[in-house]
Amino acid sequence: MIAATRVVTHPDGITTSSYKYLPTSSHITLMAFIMKHIKSTDNVSFMNKQNKVIQTNLTVLMRFIPKISKNELLDLLEDYCNRTLITQRLTVDGEIESLEATTFISAYAYNRLTKQVTIEVSYRLIPFILYMKQQYIGGRWKYAASFTSSYSNLIYDMIITNFDKNTQNIKFTLDEIKELLGIETGTYAIYSNFKRKVLNIAVNEINLKADIIIDLKEYKLSRKVVSVEFVFRKR
Repeated sequence: MIAATRVVTHPDGITTSSYKYLPTSSHITLMAFIMKHIKSTDNVSFMNKQNKVIQTNLTVLMRFIPKISKNELLDLLEDYCNRTLITQRLTVDGEIESLEATTFISAYAYNRLTKQVTIEVSYRLIPFILYMKQQYIGGRWKYAASFTSSYSNLIYDMIITNFDKNTQNIKFTLDEIKELLGIETGTYAIYSNFKRKVLNIAVNEINLKADIIIDLKEYKLSRKVVSVEFVFRKR
């Protein structure tokens, strides 16, 4: 599996943000921690181009992200310093009007004696995080963080994004769904393997753990499956 990229369209319909999907439950839970500390009032920081500084304690952060050691947590913060969010605004003709890139966190610091952890979030990230908070209402991040399959995270994220747009089904060709999941061309060339090792695992895990139920439909051409459809509803 290669790193799949998620593209988020902002409410204005012409601004998009893209980033590589968060690969582990610890990545997702750290994002939830950052979301928790960024409020609507932080829009003022965005307008004034002031970074958001989050002060916390190592023990508190490790309690929020279970089953993580101190060194693993520091590695996770380092990884966030290298994860890029690209935001672009398009003209009515589809041309790029403006583009900017920022890392998920601008800087972090840890003091062994005081156990204090400081996380600095770029002001450029604030509008994106506030929008993501709207999507992950009701503690949805907890479902995402509980998944053991990265494919479950990708499919769940794709579905709740569309579910909140009052859509109840999404259809993909096999090439489209594989690209969305970041699967290399030529991998799982036999559909039965793709279904067994990817789709069934993800759908079963989401149905077991999350707040939605998914039914998977297959469409065939000359007895060969050429596309799949996710039909979803609230639990």
